[in-house]
Amino acid sequence: MTVPHSLPAARGKPLRPFAVLGLVSALLGSACVAGTPGTAPTDPNVRLASGDAPKGAPPGSKETLVGGRPLFADWPKGQKPDAVIVFTGQTFGFLQPCGCSRPQTGGLERRAVFMESLRAKGWPVTGVDLGDLLPEKSAIREQGQMKYVAQMNALREMGYVAVGIGKTEIASDLLALLANYGYQKEQRPFTLAGNAVGVSGGKIVPRQQWFSPNPDKKDVRPVVELTEVGTVGAVPVGVAGVVGKSLALDAKNAKLDPTLDFLEVPDTLKAAAAALARHPLKPQLNVLVYQGTSEDAAKVAKDFPQFQVILCQADTDLPPLMPTTAPGTKTLVVQVGHKGQHVGVLGAFKKPDGTFEFKYQLVPMGEEYITPGKDEDARKANKVLPILEEYAKSVRAANLLTQYPRVPHPAQIQAQGLKPPAALSYVGSDACAKCHAAEHALWAKAHHGRAMEALEKIATRPTLRQYDPECVRCHSVGFEYQTGYVDEKKTAHLKHVGCESCHGPGSGHVANPKGADFLALMSPWKQADAKKLPAAEFMEKMANTPAAERGRVAIAPAQQLLITRVEGTCMKCHDQENDPHFDLYKYWPKVNHSGLAPAGGWPAVAPK
Repeated sequence: MTVPHSLPAARGKPLRPFAVLGLVSALLGSACVAGTPGTAPTDPNVRLASGDAPKGAPPGSKETLVGGRPLFADWPKGQKPDAVIVFTGQTFGFLQPCGCSRPQTGGLERRAVFMESLRAKGWPVTGVDLGDLLPEKSAIREQGQMKYVAQMNALREMGYVAVGIGKTEIASDLLALLANYGYQKEQRPFTLAGNAVGVSGGKIVPRQQWFSPNPDKKDVRPVVELTEVGTVGAVPVGVAGVVGKSLALDAKNAKLDPTLDFLEVPDTLKAAAAALARHPLKPQLNVLVYQGTSEDAAKVAKDFPQFQVILCQADTDLPPLMPTTAPGTKTLVVQVGHKGQHVGVLGAFKKPDGTFEFKYQLVPMGEEYITPGKDEDARKANKVLPILEEYAKSVRAANLLTQYPRVPHPAQIQAQGLKPPAALSYVGSDACAKCHAAEHALWAKAHHGRAMEALEKIATRPTLRQYDPECVRCHSVGFEYQTGYVDEKKTAHLKHVGCESCHGPGSGHVANPKGADFLALMSPWKQADAKKLPAAEFMEKMANTPAAERGRVAIAPAQQLLITRVEGTCMKCHDQENDPHFDLYKYWPKVNHSGLAPAGGWPAVAPK
C-alpha cells in the first residue's frame, strides 16, 4: 500500500522518548477484580503456536500466531519501519484482565509490555487512541472518572500522542472529566475533537474558549484540540480528531450533555487539513481519529485524501485482521475492536520516491505479554503497574463500597406481596449450616467459600481489590442488594460467595423452615415438572460431550429450561467478561448439593 508523503500538519512538539516500561500481568476493568478485558483467544484467527515466545516474554510463553502466521511475518525483512503507530480504542474501562479465569486477553499492562518490545527492536513508536476510555455503564460515576485518569496516565507513559473522545466521555460531563487530567498540566496525550463546542444560554461557545483552562488568556491551549503533531523517529506525524455525525446526533437526541454540541464534520476537517498544512514540522503521515462508523469513515476518506489513515469505531468486538481501503481511495480504515483485547500496529516504510509503504499487524494482548518476575520487580520494570496501584488506592480512599447503589432483590420484592408481608434480609451462610450441615461443609471447602481471599491475597497487580465494588460484587453475598454485603467490618458474615448468592436473602426461610412461600423464593429456577437438576451422572456425561454435539442429547423441555435458568444465575458472575471458559456441566461437580431435607425432616421451629 503506497501513499504520498507530502501532507500537512498540526500544532505540537516532537515526541520525547519514553522510559523503558518493561513487561506485563493480570488485573482490573469492570466486573470481577476490577473487570477483565474479556476472553481468551476466542478469535479463530488467533492462537498460540508451539514456537518460541517473543523477545522479553515470560518463560514458557508461546509465540502468537495471527491468521496462522507469526507477528510481522509479511513486513520487510531486515528493514526497520521509519515510524510505527499503535492504534487502540473503545477500551470501555477495562484496565486489565481480572485473572479470575485464565487465559484472558487485554489490559494496559500487557499493552505497555508489547509497545516496549517494539522499541526494543529499535522501532520508533507512538500511540493513538480512538477514545471511549470510560465504561459504557458505571454503577459509580466517580469510579469511571478515576479509570479515565488512570488510563490517560498510562497512555502517557506508553508514549501516546493523541486520544479522541467517544460516547462514554460525552455522557460523563466531558468538561469536568477532562479537568481531572488535562487541566492539571499540559501534557500528552492530548484530547482531539475539533468539532466539539460548548453551549451556554442557547449560544455556541467556540472550542478554544469552552475547553480552555484559562479562558481569559488567548495563548493558553484548550484541553480539546483540533490537531496534534509529533515526530516519530524522523517522520512528522499529524493527527486530527472529530466526532462523527452519527455520534453527534445520538449525543444530542439522548441529551448526553446539553452543554456540548458538534460542528459539521466537513467544515472541521477542512480546518484540520489547513492547520496540518501550516504546521512547521510538515507532517508526512496524517491520521484521522474519527469517532464514527467504518461506513461513514469510508465516506470521509473520499473527501479528505489528506489523511492516509483513519481510525474509527469497531463494527464488532473482534476486529478484522487487516484494515480496509476506502473505495476509490488509498486511505486505510482501521478498526481495533473493543475492551483493549487487541491493538493494531501500522508500520510506515519510506520508499525511494518519498512515499510510504504501509504494513499492518493486528495483535491480541495475550498472556505472553505479562510482566515477569515478582510484583515489586514488575512495578519497577513497568510504569503502568504503579499507575494501576494508585488507582486501586484511590478507590479504597474514596470508600466506594458504601456508595454502590443497592436495589431490592427480586425475592425481597415478592415477599412484600405475601400475607402477611415479609421483609427479607441476608443472614449469611453460617445460619444455613444448622439444617444444611453437609451442604455447608461442601461449600466451606470450595472456592466459593473463600472467594474474598482471591481479592485479599491472590490479586496483587494491583492490590486492594477487596475495596473495589466492581470486584466485590462477585466475591460477596448480596452486594448489589439491600441488606447485602457492605464491607468487612459491617457485614463480615457476608464475605465470600455464600448460599444466598444464588438462593437470595434467607431470613424468611431461616425463621420458618417449612414455609412453602419462602422455600419457593429460595429456588426461583425450579420448574413444576423438573424440580431438581438431572442426576450427577447426566451432568458428567454432558460435560464430556463436545458442546457442538450436546444439542443431540435428549432432555425433557422442563429439565432444559431448569438448566438454562440455573446457568443464568451462575453467569451473573461467570460471564464472558470474567469467566469466558465457564461451562455449567463442567463446573457443576464443584458445587453440586442435594438441597434435600436433613434427617428427620425440616424443623418446625428454626434452630437457634
